Amino acid sequence: MGDRNLRDAVIDSVRELDKLGYLPGSSGNVSVRADDDTVLVTPSGLPYSDIEADDLIRIDLDCNQLDGKLKPSTETPMHTGVYRARPDVRCIVHTHSRFCTVLACLGMEIPPMHYMLATINTDGTVPLAPYATYGTEELAQGAAGALGEAGGGCLLANHGMLAVGTDPAKAVDHTIVMEEVAAAYYHALAVRPPNILNREQIAEVAAKITGYGQAKG
Repeated sequence: MGDRNLRDAVIDSVRELDKLGYLPGSSGNVSVRADDDTVLVTPSGLPYSDIEADDLIRIDLDCNQLDGKLKPSTETPMHTGVYRARPDVRCIVHTHSRFCTVLACLGMEIPPMHYMLATINTDGTVPLAPYATYGTEELAQGAAGALGEAGGGCLLANHGMLAVGTDPAKAVDHTIVMEEVAAAYYHALAVRPPNILNREQIAEVAAKITGYGQAKG
């Protein structure tokens, strides 16, 4: 993708997440990695309804600002830390979406209660990264550790959630699945602990769901 297409993809992602109510106020942030290993990230403190493609800030993987008039998100170190740890990741979404945040504040991970979690992590669990102050390298390391080598998302203790993908659409998809299952888990717990899928069941789904959807062409 060229620079303009990358910028437009981030803005499209932001608009969709904001419409879903996952980005209350100016919380949360989205970034995308370009082919030259620079990163375009949303600005700090700007309402998402006001963000335009040219407002995105370009940084390198050491958090040095390369262009843009605005300040980058305060969570930029978390984004760059995950990008350094995971060369396969091309987009990162961080939100304070309601139910993921509730579980994160309760210190709970999401167990493999729903088969769609197999699209996030191979074991069907959404892990919980330990608490660390926002905007710190400690938070970046905790998030990268929770994601592991191939994970698509994690919760951030007393904070929110993080989803990653090979492109913006995939990162947004992971965000939506995580929030929907987090909501289902929260409501299920009001009745009783939900049934949990075993490793064999999750593995079967993971194998079956590969290539799910329609190819565009």
